[in-house]
Amino acid sequence: MKLSLKDVARKTGLQLLFAHDDVAGLRGNAVKGEMTGANALRQLLDRSGLHAVPTGPDSAVIRRAPRVIAMNYAQPDQPSVAPSQSAPLPAVVADEAAAAVPESEIVVTGSLIKQSSLASPIDVIGFATLAARAISNPSELVRALPGNAGSEAQVDQLNQPLTSGTAQFNLRNLGLGSTLVLVNGRRQTLSAVAAGDGSTFTDINSIMPLIALQRIDVVKDGAAATYGSDAVAGVVNFITRRRVDGAEVSGRYNFLDGARQIDLEGIVGTKLLGGDLVLAASYYGSSRLATGERSFSRASTFGRPAWHSVSSYGQPGSYFVPSLRAFRPDPNCLNAAFPDSFKTSPADTFCRYDFSEFFDLIPKERRAQVFATFNAELGDDIDLNLEAGYANTYSKTAASPSFPILAISPVVPAGHPDNPFGEDVRFRGRLLGSDYGPSIATFNYDTFRVAGGLSGPLAGTWTWSTNATYSQQLARYNKPDALLTPLTNALRGLGGPGCDPATGRPGVGACRYFNPFGSARLGTGTQNSPELINSLIGYTDLHGKTSLVTLDGLTSGELFQYGGGTVLAALGVQYRRSTFRHDWGDLVNAGELINLGQAPDFSGKQENLSIFGELKVPAGERVEVQLSGRYEKYLDSFGNFSPKVAVLARPFDELSVRASWGKAFRAPSVYQLVAVQSAQPSVNDGGAFVFANTQTFGNPDLRPEKSTNYNLGATLRPVRGLELSADFFSFDYKDLIVKENPQPIIDQAIADTLAGRTGTPAQQRVTRDISGGLQGVRLNFINASSVKTQGLDVSGRYTVETDIGTVEASAAWTHFSKYSIQLAAGAAPISGLGSVNFNNLGRSLPQDRVEYGTSFATGAHRINVLGHYVSAYRNDRTGTTESRIKAWNTFDLQYTLTVDLVGSKATEINVGAINIFDRDPPVAQLNLGFDPIVHDPRGRVITVAVKQAF
Repeated sequence: MKLSLKDVARKTGLQLLFAHDDVAGLRGNAVKGEMTGANALRQLLDRSGLHAVPTGPDSAVIRRAPRVIAMNYAQPDQPSVAPSQSAPLPAVVADEAAAAVPESEIVVTGSLIKQSSLASPIDVIGFATLAARAISNPSELVRALPGNAGSEAQVDQLNQPLTSGTAQFNLRNLGLGSTLVLVNGRRQTLSAVAAGDGSTFTDINSIMPLIALQRIDVVKDGAAATYGSDAVAGVVNFITRRRVDGAEVSGRYNFLDGARQIDLEGIVGTKLLGGDLVLAASYYGSSRLATGERSFSRASTFGRPAWHSVSSYGQPGSYFVPSLRAFRPDPNCLNAAFPDSFKTSPADTFCRYDFSEFFDLIPKERRAQVFATFNAELGDDIDLNLEAGYANTYSKTAASPSFPILAISPVVPAGHPDNPFGEDVRFRGRLLGSDYGPSIATFNYDTFRVAGGLSGPLAGTWTWSTNATYSQQLARYNKPDALLTPLTNALRGLGGPGCDPATGRPGVGACRYFNPFGSARLGTGTQNSPELINSLIGYTDLHGKTSLVTLDGLTSGELFQYGGGTVLAALGVQYRRSTFRHDWGDLVNAGELINLGQAPDFSGKQENLSIFGELKVPAGERVEVQLSGRYEKYLDSFGNFSPKVAVLARPFDELSVRASWGKAFRAPSVYQLVAVQSAQPSVNDGGAFVFANTQTFGNPDLRPEKSTNYNLGATLRPVRGLELSADFFSFDYKDLIVKENPQPIIDQAIADTLAGRTGTPAQQRVTRDISGGLQGVRLNFINASSVKTQGLDVSGRYTVETDIGTVEASAAWTHFSKYSIQLAAGAAPISGLGSVNFNNLGRSLPQDRVEYGTSFATGAHRINVLGHYVSAYRNDRTGTTESRIKAWNTFDLQYTLTVDLVGSKATEINVGAINIFDRDPPVAQLNLGFDPIVHDPRGRVITVAVKQAF
């Protein structure tokens, strides 16, 4: 039986893993004729009592107890050669796997040594997870791991204005840049845009078509000793398919109320020059889902409260009248022609604006990707691997018709023909109102990657490998905003494309008045021509670029016999060079965009060298010790050594116990060192929610972040088909680099003013206009003191085979027991556990996330039911009336039929529903009425998919 399995693996290119205990004494059917590898395996195993469980399009695990559910939280002591789709395998599988999988094709995550077991906690996301969750967009992967928290994977133009179209992992909520992303064990460039808090990250949307993916390995206990300084929280390794038999195409269409999503993919494999060439391509497209399509994201649903998407900067606007020393609303504020304008009461002095229906829950977006790999043997000893990829993402995101005029309080002179106040007044509002529809920002990302490697044998058991990678991302970002000088001129009657303010006369000839009053739209005052409006609007015109060059070499092999086994070792060196550049348009450089602020161009680079090594030492027959370390030197700057110790023990066959301890450091990014970032976060200014114009300055004196982490875990298999696992994790992350939060500075400045103090540090960093309105806050990138987080990962799985089919139930639970933030040395710790963390450096962190489900498979039919639970948590945003965000529980249902419609090639037809009961996300008193960091706003999504092999 073993020989037959090995023959199928060798002849078809399939990677087959099986344990001796499962296959011993069994015989398979004879396999004859021409057929695909999948059909040959199916014929071989028919009525044998064994089942093939796909772990990827070209790999499978052979088990007596089949694994069919698409929830794959693999345990750390499973073989790294090809992790099980949903469960760990006995250690003896390594002996059989060696015969089925060529060593050159083994991809190990979390170790420099090709081996069958690891002491680190590892999760695996396989292609069946993508199918069971109907994932059509890489940004949806972040929800497939309960241990991931705080990713910015959805559009949020109010709080994440620069990163639309991108997504990233954020393991343990330790920061967007603290999780290292690899492709086949090699690095990928950072995104060319930064998050609102200055975090830089790898954009997982731009890596590869999902059809090219075999699996994703996730190391969750930190991996800086193995991979480098930016693997503080762990590693996510995208592992691609090395060979494909023929071709495959797939299509998925998602129907949801208000929008449509489509995903088309194809992959083909062929022999070329004695090697395996794989080509994959994909296209993803989504129509816009507007905030107006959902009741929870419309401010009117809740009576237009201050915490929702409403503003005291309206159009019509409000005016500070010096003679009254107070604001007065536009006389036409409540005219029926302006349905989105309102006052909170008859005595309200502001004409307010409801902009909640102009934003996106899903942007209009398209993404095209291609990816190719080539693997071949050069002679008998040298293996060559090459890969190349390109991705383009184009996203159009909607926002309010124009932004509030924050940076100035423009004067409308008494002589303005439409000024009803008879004196100079200061305008508080925005350039355009609802009649103009939403403003549109465009995001265009081009990501390119090439990589190659050679490997071969050295003397004895030792092998060598070298790798080189180059990747880059180009970002183009364009967003409209009102122009400072043209607007102030136009309010004085010197506006318009043909007017020379130096020589023109107000309101004469080509010189025009801009009428900010409601009378402009009602026809009772001066109308604003389209030409005049266009002359008052400019664009950001950002061109960003990042790049990464990586060169490394590694040698590994056996050292000597010790402790009843063999000591294995690996030693390597690596060179990296990364760059980051932002070129803003001239208007941003000059500070002419009123709301979006001023920012200079910048560029910078980092280079580092590192030497690293690993030992795997047996300590008897049932204990293994893994020792690893890495010294990393940033050229012209600091260096640091990161060690890690891990132990894996198997006291008896049904139990494995693991422990790991390590240190890590993360250098300041180029962005944090040299950038100047303008942003407009929502803040509370003395009880009123406003958007503040902030500038954050890079700091060349930043220290590296440092982390100490440990993990304790165990896996128990008391009976066949049942697996239980638990891991306790702890991270102590110090000197974390963050952008200062403007809220405490604003609060302190207000407190200082009320106390009668002047010229205090906080007051000097807050800018206000003549009427006291908040205009700007100056911030810095700083080393905050620490973040300490602890928690527990628990998972279980039980599989039973019945007369009518196979049933499996499984669950994975991540519980955070601690998330303590100390903002400055000596400051009292703040608990961010179970909080939105609006007022500190963290991101939303519900205490519990559970993924659970069951499946039934019989013949050509498979049904998966998945549940997703997020616990309740609190909203710490100042000024809210309800701080509790309720728990959320949703269910998905997927049915798959596998038939042979095209010759002997399998056809998969899948229909199902995400959030089948159409549950809205729980109300959160945030700008859009829900928390986009945690919850999915789409509602019920009906999915239809077809996959065909040729």
